[in-house]
Amino acid sequence: MNARSLWLIAATAAAALLAWPAFVQSRTAPSSGPAPVWTAAPVTADYLQRDALVSTYEGDVRRNPSDQIIAQMLASQYLQRYRERADVGDLLRAQNEARHSLELQPRYNVNADMEMSTVLTSFHQMRGALAYAQEAARIVPSSYGARAAIANIDMELGDYAGAKAELSDRPAVDNSAWDVSLARYDELTGRLASARTLIDGVQRQMDEVVDNPAESRAWTHWRQGELAFASGDVAGARERYREALAIFPGYWHALNGLAKADWSEQRWGFALDEATRGADAYPLPETLGYEYDAQAALGKRGDAAQTLDLIETIERLGNAQGMNDRLIAMFYADHGLRKEDAVAIARRDLARRDDIYSEDALAWTLAAAGRWTQARPHAERAARLGTQDARLQYHAGVIALHCGARDEARRAVRLAPGDFEAHRLFAALLASAGRFQEADEQLAQCERLADDRTLAGRRGEVSAAREALATLGSLVEAIRG
Repeated sequence: MNARSLWLIAATAAAALLAWPAFVQSRTAPSSGPAPVWTAAPVTADYLQRDALVSTYEGDVRRNPSDQIIAQMLASQYLQRYRERADVGDLLRAQNEARHSLELQPRYNVNADMEMSTVLTSFHQMRGALAYAQEAARIVPSSYGARAAIANIDMELGDYAGAKAELSDRPAVDNSAWDVSLARYDELTGRLASARTLIDGVQRQMDEVVDNPAESRAWTHWRQGELAFASGDVAGARERYREALAIFPGYWHALNGLAKADWSEQRWGFALDEATRGADAYPLPETLGYEYDAQAALGKRGDAAQTLDLIETIERLGNAQGMNDRLIAMFYADHGLRKEDAVAIARRDLARRDDIYSEDALAWTLAAAGRWTQARPHAERAARLGTQDARLQYHAGVIALHCGARDEARRAVRLAPGDFEAHRLFAALLASAGRFQEADEQLAQCERLADDRTLAGRRGEVSAAREALATLGSLVEAIRG
């Protein structure tokens, strides 16, 4: 980096720091008196300078082709731009520069090892990613960042015992990478409240530092939103997603979260707007799925057909690395489309990373294809950790019920206490099996959720369904009698 660029960054950081009186006061105030109120640092819009920084480092690499440090620093900038814009080309560029750095210094090149691990993780090449993270940890055994990366990859590979062992000795001081990894482990193993507490702490750590990247700070708010949504707190999730957008405008993660929140409450106009903006930033199949459902619900059949065409195009042309296999398979299964293709795609994802969500995807695609018996063992493996994920547990419950395992189905749906659709659809399935009392219990839960959340019109819909269910149950009893 040239001297002018360094002075520009230093001046920007200094100006932001001077504009942050709470930061200065908290360090100059006397120890007596009330504790200072926590305030977030101002946000530095570093993403506006990303292209200039990348261009500077690219020039430095051209002028110094034998300097492994500059190559590694350019890789880091490419990775940050990928996080901001989701351009897979930046991942490939980061991979090339990190590999070049390692060619120049094959040993004891920790930063390049970690960058290669990050790239391969993003491409879902988990075993290769694990090897690089393990090499970084071997070089610096005290690196909690490297060990957290190993734990993350272990979880992606379904090695939850390995992740637990890696996370067994907590750092003496707060470490955001470690806490993010531990929060993920707690989330997957049914300790959602603990995961939320950890991520709340990470958010505060990130927001206290003025020169943390805006995207990194926004990511912590998005993660708070994801965990709030998983807990059934849709309003809280929506607030966190909006905070993320305020920190990093146009953030595709946050737009996808808002679309999901409004999709879950059938606020179709809002969901369509958010999903469209999110897909414009990054056409993630999940976001396109929310856009498709909103278009269909609003009667925009032509637009929905175009969105479906785009999803299929992404599968054929834009998914060479297999990065979207799971999302595409689940979209097809949820919508009853290309059932055998969905199974094949889910199997491909499972071969890359045998975690609970790969098992869930294969279970649900097999179920959508009517292969319930084959789906059952995969659903059991998906639900084995007691994960409080409404969608995953709903899938497990439906498959268990189809296979006659009523107690297992009941346990699964209890782990999805905040999901309106899970209870509604589970009620329909129970009713179709003639289990009217159990179906009514599920609809009663829907009514309680409709009272607690902004589900306009849904309570009346559920009340009518309960009346119809009672009439049907009486009719069946009369016939049996």
